[in-house]
Amino acid sequence: MILLVNPRATKPKNRRFPLSVMALGAALPEGASWELLDGNVPGTDLHAGIASRVEARAGGPDPVTLVAMTVMPGPQLLAAVPLARRLKERFPRLPVVWGGYFPTLYPLPVLRAPYVDFLVRGQGERTLVELLDVVAGTRDPATVAGLGFRDGGEPRLNPERPWTGPDDFPSPPYERIDVGSYLMPTFLGRRNGVYHASIGCPYTCNFCGVIAAYGSRERFESPARTSAHLSFLVERHGMDAVHFYDNNFFLKEPHAEELCERITPLGLRWWCEARIDVMLRYSDATWRKIRRSGLTMAFFGAESGSDERLRRMSKNLTVEQTLAHAARMRSFGIVPEYSFVLGDPEDPEDDVATTLAFIRKLKGINPDIEVITYFYTPTPQRRGTYGGVDPLSETPATLEEWIEPEWVGWMTHEDPLVPWMPPALKAKVTDFELVLESRFPSLKDLKTARWGRALGRLLARRRWERGRYDDPRLLRTVRSLARRGAADRQEYGHLRPPA
Repeated sequence: MILLVNPRATKPKNRRFPLSVMALGAALPEGASWELLDGNVPGTDLHAGIASRVEARAGGPDPVTLVAMTVMPGPQLLAAVPLARRLKERFPRLPVVWGGYFPTLYPLPVLRAPYVDFLVRGQGERTLVELLDVVAGTRDPATVAGLGFRDGGEPRLNPERPWTGPDDFPSPPYERIDVGSYLMPTFLGRRNGVYHASIGCPYTCNFCGVIAAYGSRERFESPARTSAHLSFLVERHGMDAVHFYDNNFFLKEPHAEELCERITPLGLRWWCEARIDVMLRYSDATWRKIRRSGLTMAFFGAESGSDERLRRMSKNLTVEQTLAHAARMRSFGIVPEYSFVLGDPEDPEDDVATTLAFIRKLKGINPDIEVITYFYTPTPQRRGTYGGVDPLSETPATLEEWIEPEWVGWMTHEDPLVPWMPPALKAKVTDFELVLESRFPSLKDLKTARWGRALGRLLARRRWERGRYDDPRLLRTVRSLARRGAADRQEYGHLRPPA
């Protein structure tokens, strides 16, 4: 028996399909027994659930032989570390393997932890299958591509495994989960699901963890397969909205046309991530097909208000393209979310000033745009890192250090303690965001009472017109009084619940 574990990453009300461990289970050999445990399900105690299964099967014909965890940076790492440590203390001979973005990007701290026996870098399906032979004692771990382990007590990382696209693997095993319990209400619909139709990204942005993990490459599954899976979720489970987890949903125009034509009859409202320059190349006819298919909001990496910084980010984008894109999105009635990476190590003050001014310009072209800002935290790269900084310099050597509050702030980009971003400059960004969000309330802010939204718009109007954002105390007070509950940083965009 193999236990595939999704440590808690969010609040239960924000849970969504555990796609990564579902994919692992689907790829296991025929006849292999496995079970999926999701820490995001309400009332789940992962340690107790794993321990009970290990103990119940001990000495039987099908004992638990491996616990495999997927681990993302941030809240999921915070849950995974104590879970793995407690399991190893209780069952010292039970192998534990970690996969996912964190062990892929930061393998050495993982292999230094005595409670993690193996790690998988990059795509995990085939590596996990071969690891089963290692655990059974019939294969040398040094022969398994993509595997990390300890050799004589020292961390060892095998060569990367070439990865393949979704069509090379079985369909997601929806029968292994309670599908209906994951279809949560959002502003897109009452029963919002999630889906992944590709892997990787073909671009070279040198601040992005996706490129670091997979290289500059992307593989899509066929539109027929995507539409078949979505049809099943719509017809069998009543899904009415979907968020695509693809890091880059649109690439070649014929593929986009076919996919949108296939999913249009499903009547879904949907969200995705895409490239500004790619969509600008599409014809108006394709844009109309995309809109008819139900695309309601899309996330785009605008990243900076400076062409020079975009060049140094290896973004292959210009500010003029973003401005043209904002106008085109408005003409087709699709809401764009633009993300911005703030904190150029070479000149952070100019970066902040330039980008905030650019956001003002975008709002003038398309008032409906949503804005998401991140403070720049360097991520390990393959070809050099934006800002010319060492992404591993002074980062923690152990998992225990990684789950300290300051490093959680680093992983989530909320408050990274980097020397080039002093508190005063971060406060300048925070003040700007408050004025911006008060003047143009977000579709996703459904916790602020109507009176608070109306008063905020009124009070922020003059500040916005004059470009004054410093110390907006009154707006802060209004928001505090009008908010129903504290802001939830775990509610990412499309997963915020509807009114």
